[in-house]
Amino acid sequence: MSQKLFSIIMPTYNCGPKIEKTIDSVLTQAEDLFDFLIIDGASTDETLSIIGKYGDRIKLTSERDKGVYDAMNKGIDLASGKYLYFLGAGDRLRANVLRKIEKLMPDEPLAFVYGNVYWMDQSIIYSGEFDRSRLKTQNICHQAVFYERAIFDVMGKFELRFKVLADYVFNIKCFGDDRIHKRYIDYVIANFEGGGLSAKQKDFNLLNEHAQLIKDYLE
Repeated sequence: MSQKLFSIIMPTYNCGPKIEKTIDSVLTQAEDLFDFLIIDGASTDETLSIIGKYGDRIKLTSERDKGVYDAMNKGIDLASGKYLYFLGAGDRLRANVLRKIEKLMPDEPLAFVYGNVYWMDQSIIYSGEFDRSRLKTQNICHQAVFYERAIFDVMGKFELRFKVLADYVFNIKCFGDDRIHKRYIDYVIANFEGGGLSAKQKDFNLLNEHAQLIKDYLE
């Protein structure tokens, strides 16, 4: 079987009914382009029964984990697509977005491709191209980013000691490495729910190390 262009990875833990619209937004994409992995942290609510209704259209793993980034790292290990995309429970891919951006994906190796997201809580589009300067103070929403799988072989995976913003740390390191080819596409990729982990908790390791990360990778 030929490699899919995209692997969609969704971490879940006791997400309840809100995951249905998220799952539907994925499974209505062009099925020849993607596979879909849900990495569940041993949910005890109805999450697993909801996922089970979709049968083998979803590759499900459910076991205890060390948080969302541990789940994302497990997804990286299991994924087979060329590009990896991480979607949160409650978020939604835009209709037919994978087909629309298929031909926009670059030929360069180690591609970091990102677009825009619609922030549902604020009714705004979070958009625009990033450079090292902008990344010093703002992160790129992970719902906007497609990481070529090989990037994780070169850069390693998400660091679990950053409990809330490990993706921000990873993005900083990618933008500081000229081997990673960054490509912005001016297109809304997903509707982003907001109110997730980064909105509720502080990442104290990042607060302590942010200045040094900026110095090491972005200056």
